This record gives sequence, structure tokens and C-alpha cells, in this order.
Amino acid sequence: MNEKRRALKKTLSRLMHRMKNHPSMLVRYGMAALFLIGGMLWFLPVLGLWMLPVGLVLLFARSPTYWRLRRRFVFWRRQRRLARRDMTPPE
Repeated sequence: MNEKRRALKKTLSRLMHRMKNHPSMLVRYGMAALFLIGGMLWFLPVLGLWMLPVGLVLLFARSPTYWRLRRRFVFWRRQRRLARRDMTPPE
């Protein structure tokens, strides 16, 4: 089961990377719009709230604002993790 799960994760990761870095803006924005619309129809089977973040990532993948916010979030998370690790009592 783990091998199937890893294979699926790898396939989905490759697909998302390919969608985010597609050279045609028209294709990327079209797919983003479809994912956002599908996310708004979350109450239907198959479609769901999981589609909203995918659509937003596709829409803003090459936006400098997205990368700035992402960099800040990663820095904040790393600092928080380091602070938490320093606060653990020694054994």
C-alpha cells in the first residue's frame, strides 16, 4: 500500500509542477479558473474545497507577491520551529 501511495504522490507532484510551470499563460489561467469554479461548487461530489488552493497556486504561481509571502511564511515557520526546539527541556 505504501508503494502505491508513494507512486500516486509522485505522480500528483509531477502533474502540479507541470501545471504551475506551463509556458502558456492562457492554459495556466484557464486551468486556474476551472479549479476555482470547481472549488466554489464544493457541495457536489468529486468537486471540493481542495480545488480552491490548487486554483490559487496556479493563478499566482509566477507572481512576485506570492513568492514574497511564501518566503516570509517559510522564514516565520523555520524561526518558530527553531524557537520551539530551543524551549524543550533537556533530559
